[in-house]
Amino acid sequence: MNDRAERIAPHERIFTTRTLNLNSVKVIGFDMDYTLVVYKDEVLEELIYRLTVERLVEKLGYPKEIRDLSFDPKRVIRGLVIDKKLGNLLKINLFGYIKAALHGDHFYSREELREIYSYDIVTFPSDRYEMIHTLFALALSSLFCQITALEIESLSYEKIYEDLISTIIDLHLHGPVKEAVLKEPEKFIYIDKRYVETVQMLKSFGKKLLLITNSDWSYTRSIMPLCFDTFLPDGNTWRDLFDLVVVDAMKPGFFTGQNSYYEVITEDGHLVKTDMLRQKKVYQGGNAVAIESLFNVLRGQILYVGDHIYSDVYQSKKVSHWRTMLVISELEEELQAAADADSALKEIKEHMRVKEDLELNLDEIQKQLSRKKDSSDLQKEEEEVRQKIREVDAKVGLLITKLNSHFNPNWGELLFAGNDKSYFFMSIERYACTYTSKISNLLNYSPAHYFRPPIKSYEIG
Repeated sequence: MNDRAERIAPHERIFTTRTLNLNSVKVIGFDMDYTLVVYKDEVLEELIYRLTVERLVEKLGYPKEIRDLSFDPKRVIRGLVIDKKLGNLLKINLFGYIKAALHGDHFYSREELREIYSYDIVTFPSDRYEMIHTLFALALSSLFCQITALEIESLSYEKIYEDLISTIIDLHLHGPVKEAVLKEPEKFIYIDKRYVETVQMLKSFGKKLLLITNSDWSYTRSIMPLCFDTFLPDGNTWRDLFDLVVVDAMKPGFFTGQNSYYEVITEDGHLVKTDMLRQKKVYQGGNAVAIESLFNVLRGQILYVGDHIYSDVYQSKKVSHWRTMLVISELEEELQAAADADSALKEIKEHMRVKEDLELNLDEIQKQLSRKKDSSDLQKEEEEVRQKIREVDAKVGLLITKLNSHFNPNWGELLFAGNDKSYFFMSIERYACTYTSKISNLLNYSPAHYFRPPIKSYEIG
């Protein structure tokens, strides 16, 4: 089949949960960090991890022993949940049931899970639970897990979490992380001209393009030229691509509130409060309603693209009713792993069909046993069927181990929790109209493309 759709590799596709006609989209807004500017997450999180450890020791009096801890990028994945009460990391399915839990270096057995959590269901919002929404939270969750294992008597698990989150936010807001990135950008950032080509393509189709970021103006005006200006014609800069720039947007408050706008009138960030927006300007703060008014568009004619499922996607869709695209950079590796594991998955499905047939056969035997007094032959037959089921289980167990070896060694698949979808995947399907591994995947489609979700089907047999 010589169909172009068949030639788009899975990791370069855009997946759809709700019909999206790009031709009707007039305005496209982009987040910056991890969307337009893509970081080498393991290197960046290692930096954040080390800076956080030093702050905890020097400023908050944590024991010096935590300096001996090391960042393990495989220890955590996005979509996990922090239990601030018991000091655990959890993986939950779409219903909120806890499928796996880690305390320190110890993964709880099924029996331990039942004893600790019984049949608890995790729900949000919650004072007790926090979900790891973004790659920026990997250092936090890894450190949380390691420090709780030390069982420091003077610190509750909730206090450890509060210290970690406040420290990491402060590191982002007040310079050390961004200073390090700007000092050695090649160490921390992927520079890819396809991101520039993507934005240029959308602009050439007449889309109004916005940059809406929580980063400040000083960082934005420094990092964007590094990622964009090299690939633009002489005399052009990244500013020529965007019809409006909003920094310090304070998402999700940008979508939920009526915050004032301040125009950035000098390169060094001098601000003037304003009630009237103009295109091609830079603003600080603000709100989504003013954007709709400036460009004279309906809410459904604006698409917002970002990497944070809560700040970028959930609030922009639920409150502002903008269309949404979620960037999940891990999806590229996840889809490749899924392709590598496909043969094992097919074998598992075949064995499970055999097991289901055996179990139905066992049902019939048990019904007959309940009606007969002389049942020695049936009991023998029953044991033979049970033995066959045990043999199938053994084969499936080996295949599951083989399947899981392709994914995160601690937590398995990003999008699934056992046979169920993960809560993270459920959130994607509920709140993101579309999702993809990187924005440059838009180059595989026209800016007038009509995205449709898969046709519903029932798997039988």
